[in-house]
Amino acid sequence: MIDYILAGLSAGLFAFLTLFIVSFVALSVITGVIHLVAVVYRSLVMGKGSVYREQTV
Repeated sequence: MIDYILAGLSAGLFAFLTLFIVSFVALSVITGVIHLVAVVYRSLVMGKGSVYREQTV
């Protein structure tokens, strides 16, 4: 009986850790997509992106 409890606990822990890691990966992908959309929008509106903007002295 204790074997089934330990197997269930280890499977639950494995599922929890897997979903925890997948959520961080998904969050980083969503953040990257939002950043790319912001860069493209800025380049369309301002003509050039903030990376390529020349500084005037």
